[in-house]
Parts: sequence; structure tokens; C-alpha cells
Amino acid sequence: MPRPASRKISWDAVRVVAVVAVMLGHITHQGPLAHPELGGYPFRDTAQFGAAALMVISGYFVCQTIRRGGTGRWLWKKIARLLPSYVIAAVATYLVMRFAGAAFGGQSFGSGWFDTLFGPTTDGIVWKTTWYVPVGRDLLINLFMVQGWDPAFIWLDGSYWTLPVQLAVFTAAALLWAGTPWFRGTRQAGLLAWGLVVLPLFVRFVLIGADNPARWAYGAVFGLGLHRTHAFAAGIGIWLWARGRVSGRRLALLLAAVVCAQDLHVYPHGMALPTDPARLPSDLGFAAMLLLICAAAKGRDWSFLRPLAPAITWLAGISYCVYLLHQELGYVLARLLADAGVPGWVRLPIVLVAAVLAGWGLTTLVERPAHTWLTRPHRTTPAPEDLLPPAGNGPAPVSVGGPS
Repeated sequence: MPRPASRKISWDAVRVVAVVAVMLGHITHQGPLAHPELGGYPFRDTAQFGAAALMVISGYFVCQTIRRGGTGRWLWKKIARLLPSYVIAAVATYLVMRFAGAAFGGQSFGSGWFDTLFGPTTDGIVWKTTWYVPVGRDLLINLFMVQGWDPAFIWLDGSYWTLPVQLAVFTAAALLWAGTPWFRGTRQAGLLAWGLVVLPLFVRFVLIGADNPARWAYGAVFGLGLHRTHAFAAGIGIWLWARGRVSGRRLALLLAAVVCAQDLHVYPHGMALPTDPARLPSDLGFAAMLLLICAAAKGRDWSFLRPLAPAITWLAGISYCVYLLHQELGYVLARLLADAGVPGWVRLPIVLVAAVLAGWGLTTLVERPAHTWLTRPHRTTPAPEDLLPPAGNGPAPVSVGGPS
């Protein structure tokens, strides 16, 4: 599909950089941490910042698009973009994890269809190796996106944490926009951004305590997404600055606070634990992504990338589904390749290309047709004007859930 003239390639490029950073970190660093046999890559990307950058972009485009048309329809378009692909990805990941994990551990299931698809292994062991064998309860937990409410719940894929956070933010934004018109001013939006940075820190580190072992404490932080709201605050601040509604000095102060909040939430004990990403590269990478997002928001379009525009736009258009499918399924593919004796320097591009192809397939077969069908006005009379796409000169809205 040709890129619309109004669509800035800079946004697509930033989004692709963020998603590639996520993929490289998971494949070369998190994968070998979880499964030591997956080592041997030519390098290890120990920085973690791509997903947080995607949340910033998402926050920016909430501000950019929520004013267009009805708020309820805006929210429904977001849900229609996110959920169908997520459901298919979660089911596919569950099935692959279940049968691959059992095969890697030399385990088997009962003879009935229910035991085969949802029951425990015949030995009843889910962690016989580093490869977890999920059961039906895990699938339900992930389909209802309640993984963050209890530390005993299993994430089928660690990348899924963005989905409940995004849906909560989209819903809150729709309620605020529709129910509190007085909250739309520059001063109020600025206060909201600062509140999204400061209040979660106060709740987590002062009211709850960073080392609180209670389940309710875990759910309050990770179930409500308090550990990531600062990223959306950055998106709000950049949007206000790009439209000349706040000064560069105020934005710089907000973004500095956002980087500090990111560091505190990712490293609540003031240091990187053995299973954590590297602290300084992660903080610097996140700060660099904030600068790139600022450049995309207010600067000229990056015309020097125009020769690569078709590839960049294509990758950006499928990036949500690539994000959904690359991690756990990529680990399984990497294990199969490692068992076949494929060296790490060959394994890495194979896993990356497989993730892109899988993401393209999910985008083509599920995300786009489902979004089109779910958001098409089912009526015989012409749609009212507020349901028609608005004309504008800005870039197409972008979030982790794709343009919508």
C-alpha cells in the first residue's frame, strides 16, 4: 500500500527502531537468561527501552486522535485494533509453549482431548526444565489479561504486559475527555502528565513500599500499570510542546523526571539484579528514544529516509503483530535451531526474519480484516459526519496497537 502523503516517515522510523530494540533485547539477552542453551549469539543487547518508547508514542497519539469524532468510537477503534490479534497470538503461543515445553522435557499428556489441550502433564510437573508447560488456567489468565494482578500468575509471553496497560490508559483517557471537558486545557493536561509521573512513585515507594510482598501490593503496582504511567506522561508532554503549548524548558524538566521514574520502577532496589537489563544502557537508550520522538513530533520529516520509505512503512504497519509473536515463539524456534546445531550468528537473523514473517501473517489475516469489520458502520443509511475520517495534515496515528 503506498504511503499517504500526509504520513510522516519519521514516526514509522521511530516505531521500527523501538520494536527492533525490543526484539534484539529479548532474543539475545532475555532468551539466554531464561534458557541458557540459547546462548552463543554474536552479541547481547542488554539495554531495555523499546517497549517504554512505544508507550510514549502511544501517549502522544492519544492526545493527537482523541479529539477526532466521538470518544466512544475512538475507544472502540483502539480495542478493535488491539484485541483480535492479541487473542489469536495468545492462543497460538499457549499451544506452542505447551507442546514444545512438554517435548523438551520428555513429558506427555493424558489421552483425552481436554487433557491434551488443557490438562497437566502425566507427571504433573510444569517446570521440569526451564521450559514451562502451561495449562488451561494459564490461557484464561492471559486471555483476560489479569497476569499483573498476582505474582503467581504466568505470562505466556513477557511482551504482553503492554496490552492491559494500554487498554487501561485508553479507557481512562476516553472517560476523562468525555466526562470532564474542563480538563482539556493546557494547564490541566500538564498537571495530568506530572501526576502520572509523581503519584505512582509515591504510591509504590511511600504508601506501599518497594519490598512489600503482599499480593495486593503487587496487583496495585503491576495490575494497575502504575510502573509505566510515566511513559504516557512523556507522550502528553511532547504533544503539548509540539503544538507550542508548553516551553522546551518545561518539557525538558518533565522528560528528565520521566527518565528518573523509568529508572526507579525498573530498578526499585537502586541496582540491576542478575535477571535485569543493564541499567545505564537502558536509561540512556530510553533518553535517546525520547529525543527521537521529540524530533519526529516537531521537526521536519526525515526525508533522508525516503529511499527506504516502503520498507520502513511496511515494517511499521506490521510491528504490533511482530511485537506479539517474537518473544516466546522466537525462543522455541531458537531452541529447535540450536538443537539442530545452527550457530548463534546464523540463528539470530533466522529468528528475526521468522518474527517479521509471522507478524506480517497475523497483520494480514487477523489485525486488519478484524479491525475493518469491527469498525465498519453496519447501517444502510449514510454514516453521519462524526463517523467519517477527519481530514488533516498530521501523521497517521500510531501506537503499539497499530494505526487506528
